[in-house]
Amino acid sequence: MGCGLKIGLSTWSLLRLDVYSAVKAIGDAGFEFVELWGEVPHAFPGWADKKRLKDVLSTYGMTVTTHAPFTDLNVASPFQPVKGAVERALENYVEFSAYLGASMVTFHPGSVHNEKLVPESAESSASALRKMVKTARGRLTVNIENQAQGTPPYEFPLASTGESLELLLAETPGARCTLDVGHAYASGQNPLKVAIRVGRKLAEVHLSDNDGRADDHLLPGEGTAPLTPLMERLAGTDVLVCLELNPHRYSGEAVLAAAGSFRAKLGRGDRSKERERHAPR
Repeated sequence: MGCGLKIGLSTWSLLRLDVYSAVKAIGDAGFEFVELWGEVPHAFPGWADKKRLKDVLSTYGMTVTTHAPFTDLNVASPFQPVKGAVERALENYVEFSAYLGASMVTFHPGSVHNEKLVPESAESSASALRKMVKTARGRLTVNIENQAQGTPPYEFPLASTGESLELLLAETPGARCTLDVGHAYASGQNPLKVAIRVGRKLAEVHLSDNDGRADDHLLPGEGTAPLTPLMERLAGTDVLVCLELNPHRYSGEAVLAAAGSFRAKLGRGDRSKERERHAPR
C-alpha cells in the first residue's frame, strides 16, 4: 500500500495487560501513537494512577490519544440529573486526558431507546459535546465517533448514519471526527464514502475488520471490509489510524504481530529499528 500514515494501537487491544504494561508493549513495538482506553481496567480516572501512567508515556515519543468512557455515561440522555452527572464525569475525563498530554479525545455521542426522543437526545448530545470542547480549551481536540446502527425499536444510536454524524459535527463547533471503520461497515456503509462525507473534519480512524454483519474487531484481512481504498485516500494526510483489535478473540502476541504487519504494509517501518540504526556506536 505504501500510504505512509501514522499507525497506532488502542490499549483496549491489549486488555489482558494492565494499562501501564499495554503502553509499554505498544511503545516497545515501535508504534507511532497509542490510544488509551478510558474504561476500567485501563485509563479510567481514579482507577489508573495518572502520574504513573504519564511517566510510562513519557518514556516513548508516541503521540497520545484517548477514548472517553461510555459505559453508563450516555451523553445523549435528555434526563436531569443524569445529564449533569454524565457531563461532569466526562469533563473530568477531558482534564485527565489533557494532563496525560493527549492530542485528542474521542467520544461516543450516545443513544436512546425511543424514536420520539431522537431529536431531543441529539440536542442533548451536541450540548454536552460543546461543553467538552469548551473544557478542552484548545489543549486537545474533541472527536465525535460514528456509531454502529442499532436495532429499532430498541436502540437509536446517534451518528450511526451519515446525516446524523454530519448534524452532530455541525452542531458542535470545534469538534472533529473519529471514523470507526467497523461501525460503518457493520451498518452497511462504505467507510471511504463516510470519510469523504466528513472531509477535513476527519482526525482519526479506528480500524478493524468484520464481515459486514457485526462489529467483531477482526484483524485486517480477516473480514470483507474495503480497507485498502480508505487507506489510499488518506495517504499523505495527518489522519491517525488506530487499530482496535478484539482482545477477547486474540492474544496480545497475535495483536502486536498483526498490527506490526499491517503497519509494514503501509510503509511505516519500525520506529524501534530506526532508533537502533541511528544510535551512537
